[in-house]
Amino acid sequence: MSGLLDAPGWEISRAVRCGQASATEVAQEALERLAADSWGAVWVITEERALREAAAIDAALAAGEALDERVLLGVPVGWKDLIDTAGVRTTYGSALFRDHVPDRDAEVVERLAGAGGITVAKLATHELAWGTTTQNPHFGSCRNPHDTGRVPGGSSGGSGVALATAMVAAAPGTDTGGSIRCPASCCGIVGLKPTYGRVSLAGIRPLCTTLDHCGPMGRSVRDCALQLEALAGGPSRDPRVPGVPVERWSESLSADLRGMRVGVAERYFFENTAADIVARVRAAVDALAEAGAEIVEFDLEWPTPMGEGDPFIPEGAATLQEFWPARRDEIGPDVARDLALSDGMAAVPFAAVNQYRIEYAGRMLEKARAAGVDLIATPTQAQTPPPVEALTIPYAGHPDVDVTYAMCGLTLVFNMLGWPAVSVPCGRDDAGLPAGIQLAALPWREDHCLAAAAAVEAAAL
Repeated sequence: MSGLLDAPGWEISRAVRCGQASATEVAQEALERLAADSWGAVWVITEERALREAAAIDAALAAGEALDERVLLGVPVGWKDLIDTAGVRTTYGSALFRDHVPDRDAEVVERLAGAGGITVAKLATHELAWGTTTQNPHFGSCRNPHDTGRVPGGSSGGSGVALATAMVAAAPGTDTGGSIRCPASCCGIVGLKPTYGRVSLAGIRPLCTTLDHCGPMGRSVRDCALQLEALAGGPSRDPRVPGVPVERWSESLSADLRGMRVGVAERYFFENTAADIVARVRAAVDALAEAGAEIVEFDLEWPTPMGEGDPFIPEGAATLQEFWPARRDEIGPDVARDLALSDGMAAVPFAAVNQYRIEYAGRMLEKARAAGVDLIATPTQAQTPPPVEALTIPYAGHPDVDVTYAMCGLTLVFNMLGWPAVSVPCGRDDAGLPAGIQLAALPWREDHCLAAAAAVEAAAL
């Protein structure tokens, strides 16, 4: 049954479950498409593992086993190369780990395998996840499938591209400052950063442990909901996962948003965004209103300038202290530049920044609850994805802003807060490239993110 991979993951799973296609047929189609990759998204094809996992599913179905709880049955999954896969080279996008082969799957890989997902590939990432372009000097750069002269976003760029080009049907990513939502917006797919602690990070290379998240990426909102059902909850190998009960998010994607209050954060978010993208996002907000949501103004206070307290640099440097500066020649220029900024940074300012972030998160939660806001709507990206060669781009009135920081300028705040946030396509900008609306909810309310995202998706903007 060729062409099945063009369907969203939930349809693939239904077809396998109903006998319309075998898991092996789906896996073989995915392997063929991955082998034909021309965007630089695919680093390793796990053919032997994929066919072994598919054959096990087909045998279980033939034996009449009840596999109803396997919500991703037969769905081809690609894994960002920041995420450990047992027996398969996992480089974290860095020459420092070029020969690294984990002996155990990351917990998220184990969970999706348990849900019936089939591992078919390892996908491109920005080096050590420290960037938003997925231009990698060690293993090859990744290009936007809608315009190969532009970046796909990052650091989960390979995941976004593999989904947008239907090489896989699920590809969970990681997000420290926007690395799920950024490529989701740039590539025209759906990406959800869950609440901090919702999904295990065990077996995932850390960048900044207080900001890191792992979450679903897919071609539909339902696909992301199903992935989250498999990824979330306890017991877990990760002590940061509190065991908050898992919901059946995929069963509550109603287009009826009556009773939901959506705050539109004009200041900072919209004022720094290109007019064509603003127009698409406003159309998406209109779709939320048509679905019954009440739209209100909401002023999300932006974090104050923190100087030396950039959370990426000191935390990221701490995870690489055994390599920096001893092996600086093996580190790409953009990551090395940021690591150099860490030299001489004191621990006291960093501790003060962490304290500020705790207070800021508490203040914003109180403010949102006082306003009765369930959801906050913003653009995901402020402008069209930049050219692959760009090191700086105009942003927020400044002509030359580092491309990484400009691309996560509207997303990082929700990592600092730890709130769930989803990017869902809302049309195309004037360059014909995908635009995304970002929908952020209060902690543990991924149901609000997904319901609103489903309403935008249904509007087919």
